[in-house]
Amino acid sequence: MAHAPQPNPTARKPRRYLPSAERKREILDAALREFMNDGFAASTVERIAARAGLSKSGIYAHYDSKEQIFEELLDTALLSSQDSFGLLLSGQAGSLTDIVDAYIDQIYSRLESPMAVATFQLLMAEGRRAPRAIERWSAGVLARMNQDTQRLVRDCVARGIMRQSPVTENFFVVISPFVFWLAKSVLLGEDALVSLTQMRELHRQLMLDALLVR
Repeated sequence: MAHAPQPNPTARKPRRYLPSAERKREILDAALREFMNDGFAASTVERIAARAGLSKSGIYAHYDSKEQIFEELLDTALLSSQDSFGLLLSGQAGSLTDIVDAYIDQIYSRLESPMAVATFQLLMAEGRRAPRAIERWSAGVLARMNQDTQRLVRDCVARGIMRQSPVTENFFVVISPFVFWLAKSVLLGEDALVSLTQMRELHRQLMLDALLVR
């Protein structure tokens, strides 16, 4: 008995016009599947293009390399410069509680996309195989976020808006509950130990306890 041919995940799909932002999202989705399936080192721009239904030139119209695609995955699915607590401090006129709530809303909204957990899993598994991409993302996003935020936090302490503590002197640690939940969900599943809703509220309370002036 003849077997029906199996679908090829890299077979070229019919191309259709999409705005640039939507096309880039398709490329990122295809790249994430390719990296998760074959690993970063074995993946190629050609195979990413096939998964996205594009030619290689279609990929290169948006990205210079698979390393750049990897960087944008980290930026889009995990943390970007838009998640800076310093950005909220400089743009919000409300109370510290309002600012903390806005920050919590901002970073946890990223987890509404399934891409976030999958990308974190990819980062844990493949990060050592893409050191240049990780270094550029760290220097271009994380380091600038930390410097900008630390400057504004110290100004808030000086003006009496925040309580001085080891947290305000090393403010990068405030992201720790978010990173913990991601790591836990990759290793143990989303419902193990503590739910996302519980972690979100715990994260909020930890920040308020560490920062509010008594």
